[in-house]
Amino acid sequence: MSGAGRRPVAVTGLGSCGPGGVGVPALWEALGGGRAHRPPVTEFDVAGATLGAAGRVPSPVEGGGEWRALDLAGAAVREAVDGLDADGLGRVALVLGTTDPGAVPPLPGRFPGDLAAACAERTGLGGEAVTVANASASGAAAVAVARDLVAAGDAPAAVAGGADAVTDLALLGLNSLRTLGPEGCRPFSSRRRGIGLSEGAAALRLQPLDTAAPGTVLAVLAGCGLTNATGHLAAPDPAGIELAVRLALTDAQLTPDEVDFVNAHGPGTRRGDTAEVTALRAVFGDRLPSIPVNSVKGVLWHLQGGAGAVEAVTCVLSLVHRAVTPTWGAAPVDPAFDDLDLVLEDRPRPVPGLRTALSVSCGLGGMNTALVFRRP
Repeated sequence: MSGAGRRPVAVTGLGSCGPGGVGVPALWEALGGGRAHRPPVTEFDVAGATLGAAGRVPSPVEGGGEWRALDLAGAAVREAVDGLDADGLGRVALVLGTTDPGAVPPLPGRFPGDLAAACAERTGLGGEAVTVANASASGAAAVAVARDLVAAGDAPAAVAGGADAVTDLALLGLNSLRTLGPEGCRPFSSRRRGIGLSEGAAALRLQPLDTAAPGTVLAVLAGCGLTNATGHLAAPDPAGIELAVRLALTDAQLTPDEVDFVNAHGPGTRRGDTAEVTALRAVFGDRLPSIPVNSVKGVLWHLQGGAGAVEAVTCVLSLVHRAVTPTWGAAPVDPAFDDLDLVLEDRPRPVPGLRTALSVSCGLGGMNTALVFRRP
């Protein structure tokens, strides 16, 4: 949906559940302090894997336990809608991204693998339920889809996000693609060799800005851009990433000069980091060295379908706190990226003028999503 004449959409609630802990306060603390739960994998054989650990939620999560992705999604969604009564929940749409739609129970009369429908049933959300599968960009793409539903008036409010569990198919499949790194994610580092896998979920509550109660608006979701740059499965196309960013800025009716912070996809792979930085250079040009850049994957590792969602939540929190969290694991930074203003401090960096944040998500096979958030 074009930005011109579109109804502005506000973020009025957040939810998070991942290796940094359960709840948004725990997420912000983990990102600022570089702490996350990444124990060895024990439920299936990882003897031949490059990395035998994975990011895990460090405390119990409400749910049946049999369907882990659904339990994680439920925890994030419940936090995002906290405070809404049953009548309010009954009109809220739900859009969830995942890389593994089959990791949820079949529901009578529903298509198999419908994470959003299963989660809506658990959490009492009665609006439209949509499941999005766009590889690592699934969570961010879900946010874009939900924004359009709300902006068009097709839903009075929506919760959007993503969730995934650590499974043998995911971990060993990525290992067969030689995508796992022995140290997990080290974004933009000269020592980066691949990713570390994590479970987790995150969610954002969206509603029209003009219906939000005073004091409840955390940010405005100003722009979204999605592209599908087909090509090699594991070799990202910089042009596709660049186009997604440009589309998001156009949608937000902003120029590159108005971006104050970039939350990079930053997976810590050789090809992935290089392609993303190439795209950012094309968009921002000589201004790139003056824009703070980070990646949360250095601490959380890769939440798969939840990655883009937790990074969207991170952008909103950065706007709220006017601070950018560090890129843990980046040092020593690859000299090829010496034009990036990577946040390398051991605590969040204050950015008093932070008003506009860009989040970039890139999925295997060239599925890219960019989101632009602004302070209200």
